[in-house]
Amino acid sequence: LGFGGGNPELRFYFHLARELGMTVGELLDRMDSAELTAWRALYQIEADERSRASEMAKQRNRSRQ
Repeated sequence: LGFGGGNPELRFYFHLARELGMTVGELLDRMDSAELTAWRALYQIEADERSRASEMAKQRNRSRQ
């Protein structure tokens, strides 16, 4: 497996594997595509929430100036 800096799916596999304490090979052996899809959806929801929170904080800071 080469690290796919330009491949978001492969980057996600590396990120999730690191978080779960396993190799990408172990991750792909142990999880089916439905579970991987659910994890990816969770990560996207969390990223969207962080982005919204950051944008709201920026807007609050602008309104205080």
